[in-house]
Amino acid sequence: MNAKTAQSLLRCYRSGKTGDSRMEKAMRFADEDPELRKALDEQIAFDEQIIGAIHFIKPPDDLRKKLTDLGGETNGEKTRLRSQVINPAIMTAIFGVVVLLGCVVFIVMERMEKFPGRDAVENMLSAAGKMSGGELEPASGNAGQLGDWLYMHGYDGYEAPVELSALPVTGSRVFRMDGQPIAQLLIGNGDPASPEGIRCLIFEFHASEFGVQLPSDAGWKVLGFGEWVGAIKQHGDHCFLITFRGSKSDMQDFLKTLPTK
Repeated sequence: MNAKTAQSLLRCYRSGKTGDSRMEKAMRFADEDPELRKALDEQIAFDEQIIGAIHFIKPPDDLRKKLTDLGGETNGEKTRLRSQVINPAIMTAIFGVVVLLGCVVFIVMERMEKFPGRDAVENMLSAAGKMSGGELEPASGNAGQLGDWLYMHGYDGYEAPVELSALPVTGSRVFRMDGQPIAQLLIGNGDPASPEGIRCLIFEFHASEFGVQLPSDAGWKVLGFGEWVGAIKQHGDHCFLITFRGSKSDMQDFLKTLPTK
């Protein structure tokens, strides 16, 4: 295990939670690396601050009774009800509950988007945003027919998922990131009226070489990165990343156009 892989794994570490063998190995690696240990300690401290903030925010003991009383008012008491609703104490209690729920939802969403190796995936999204288009070699055919071409250019073991294999390819290349090969395909026939016309990039790489860990065959995981959006899935040691400029909803719409297994 190298420092980059250990760093990716440690981002998912939570104090008091039992980890697998890879997490334990990453922890031992951090114990011998001062920078990793410092980053881990800061992460643990931040998590504790968030948990403490959530525990600090709590409604008054009589909030349920007050809300029940408000809900039981008759139409003839609308004026008194309105005055109770705008009571500063009740407004403070309601605001506290809303803040609490917002914090919980935010933390849960953040945890759901994190996974080992996400940093490497974000680097790929960043690289896509810096491309001029001249890096790719012209190609024709579909995504399922490029195994031999990519092998000759340095990417071994290429495979295309069923849902991507029929997409038309107009450009391709093999490049290296952190010394490891990545296959890259430009998809789209330029006709925005058809699903195949959406221009996007597909990356394929070996998960173990970038420390990526996702549930195998669990479907596409959508993540945003600035103006770009990506959808990633893992099959065995193969990872597939679709990316284009747009939002998460744009990606969800695109994924619905792909054939199912």
